[in-house]
Amino acid sequence: MHQILPEVQKKYGRIARIGPNELLIFDPETFLHINGVRSTYGRGGWYSSVRFDPYGHSLLSEPDTVKHDKRKAQLAGGYAGKGRMNLEKDVDSQLAVLVDLLRSKYATKNGKRLMDFGRIARYFTIDVTTLTGMGEPWGDLPTETDMFHFLGDSDDFVPFMHCISMSSLRGFFSSTFFLKLAGPKPTDKQGMGQFLGVAKKEAEKRFKVGPRADREHGDMLDEWIKQGLSAREAELEIALQVPAGSETTTTAIRGTMLYLISTPHVYHNLKNEISKAIRQGRISRPITNEEAKKLPYLQAVINEGLRMVPPAITGFSKRVPPEGDTICGRFVPGGTDIFVNVCAMLRNKEVFGEDADTFRPARFLEGDEANRAQLIKHVDLVFGHGRWMCPGKTLAWIELNKIFVEVFA
Repeated sequence: MHQILPEVQKKYGRIARIGPNELLIFDPETFLHINGVRSTYGRGGWYSSVRFDPYGHSLLSEPDTVKHDKRKAQLAGGYAGKGRMNLEKDVDSQLAVLVDLLRSKYATKNGKRLMDFGRIARYFTIDVTTLTGMGEPWGDLPTETDMFHFLGDSDDFVPFMHCISMSSLRGFFSSTFFLKLAGPKPTDKQGMGQFLGVAKKEAEKRFKVGPRADREHGDMLDEWIKQGLSAREAELEIALQVPAGSETTTTAIRGTMLYLISTPHVYHNLKNEISKAIRQGRISRPITNEEAKKLPYLQAVINEGLRMVPPAITGFSKRVPPEGDTICGRFVPGGTDIFVNVCAMLRNKEVFGEDADTFRPARFLEGDEANRAQLIKHVDLVFGHGRWMCPGKTLAWIELNKIFVEVFA
């Protein structure tokens, strides 16, 4: 998909028709326009394909803009780590588990062992996500086990979800009728329904016993309850937070790591920056989020990784308001769904240069400050924009800022 979409845009230009009443664009200014806080665009039909519960909507699937904005305001503090929360400390605790695992099992004095870092990265993000969200990690990472079979079930379910996101199919497969009849249920003993059952039990338990007394700081669920979420709403949001918070960050980590280890000079440049910062006492162990922000090459590597392997490549359509709008110089009638081609947008040679298809972090260190800021602004769009921006952006950046330093130090 990430290879096909840019080719579609090259062939058809800035606007491509990809389905009945659906257009694909890669213009960043249009992206900002349709997603802005004051934009009159609503959510398109694609969002119904990420609804798994026939009786309610999560923040991601909610089609009503007013209800979405209210729910997002309730969730914002938790996702940002406000109140009694300490996102950075939670990430540090799982980084310690990760580093210990790498050193004790995969880099022992008795010899080196092959490691599936892609799998380990998934375990890491799952445990970070469940710890920050519900106050306790599932324990995937230290045991190297897919607890609750969540990852395996996700791998099976996601291809189906992509299929039903097609406009010709989602009307039926995302309908209340189908979800009631054959959709995943919290009472299921396997599949995604089993995970929904875990989310339901966690929400109900928290409402019965109150905040976790065994934690020195709070979690997202505590903050959401403080903001007035009901047990039912909390259940729906937990069921969203775990897959949305773990899979996207995993994609960014794995993609960046792949490019790092396959581009030796970039790998050595990053290693040298980290080693120099350690010698000069500019970073702690573990590195703090603020210290990581001051390592320019690390920031360039992360931004280039996000550019080359964006966590989400398409979807998230927005619907043109009834009066219609002019997009890329063309009038588009109301009711049309607009998809953004993130891959093409982030490999646009007019913005990123003739080598836009090449992994080259140095591009974020070249030119004047205005040029560098413009490149970063474009990459930042992988997290969305305006009222539709990803609420988990803060946590994702903490994870990205820390993991490469701790693994390579």
